[in-house]
Amino acid sequence: MATVNVGTYAGEAARPYVAAAVLSADTIANGYISVLENVHSKAVLRKFSGAAISAATCEFTTPAAGQLTLGEAILEATALQVNEQVCNKDLRATWEGMQMRGQSSNAPADFTSYVAQYVAAKVAESIEYNLWQGNFDSNGTGAGGATYTSFDGICEKLKDNYNAGTMQQLANATTAANILTRLADLTAEAPTAIAGDPNAKIFMSRASAQLYYQAVAGDYQLQFLNDGLVSRYAGYDIITPGGMPNDAFILSRAENLYFGTDLLTDHIQASVLDLSGVTGDDVTRVIMKFSGGTQVVDAASAGFAYRVS
Repeated sequence: MATVNVGTYAGEAARPYVAAAVLSADTIANGYISVLENVHSKAVLRKFSGAAISAATCEFTTPAAGQLTLGEAILEATALQVNEQVCNKDLRATWEGMQMRGQSSNAPADFTSYVAQYVAAKVAESIEYNLWQGNFDSNGTGAGGATYTSFDGICEKLKDNYNAGTMQQLANATTAANILTRLADLTAEAPTAIAGDPNAKIFMSRASAQLYYQAVAGDYQLQFLNDGLVSRYAGYDIITPGGMPNDAFILSRAENLYFGTDLLTDHIQASVLDLSGVTGDDVTRVIMKFSGGTQVVDAASAGFAYRVS
């Protein structure tokens, strides 16, 4: 993040502050899904299917079956805000310690920039979890409900479009003893559109990936582990986003999963306010206003397994 000046910014001037927070989320930064940065309120995602080929004729005729069809999915962005107040005393010692380490610490040269960077990292973490788990009951029991509730995440979007043919509802927690069976079921029931597609990926949590490694090691598949093939299953790359919930597995192309935000519009705002010279309080307030939301373009072209009990 560049040097941060105290003040309030809107539109393009606010972009360096808000973008550093939103685009640093693990999934977005690594390109695990598709991202739209110019969504204000809503965006229409087009989906095409069909395109029949028929014998040539002198007249223009449309095919009787299999012709091109156009559908759409609406990505709705939720208005979001960040209101954070940081005690300067609590962070200043850490920042000063980093400064003592010199350039190797990658610490900002001024304290205000460090505060803004600290808050941006926390916002990125929240975006990451909401992107996957927003309003989603990750353990399926309903006992605690959703942990992250800023907007509907991708898992919730898929659950709302449950398809018994390509999706599975799981009982009990995933373990090293059952994860291979669960992955086998996920890939065996892959939608026709992505079955065997090298661009389709399996998304799972990092804890689930560890269970997968344990299962492979338990079967004495050491050659599989040593060759690094453990990062794949049945020909599909395994992706482990930081915000992916446990006990949930997705099989999809990246271009079928979307996150939308309004970073490239004039509707974002950011403020960095040091109150020490105003009210005498040794605090810095960081305020951001932006929007975010997710959508699955075609749920029928994604596999999904999630816990329900």
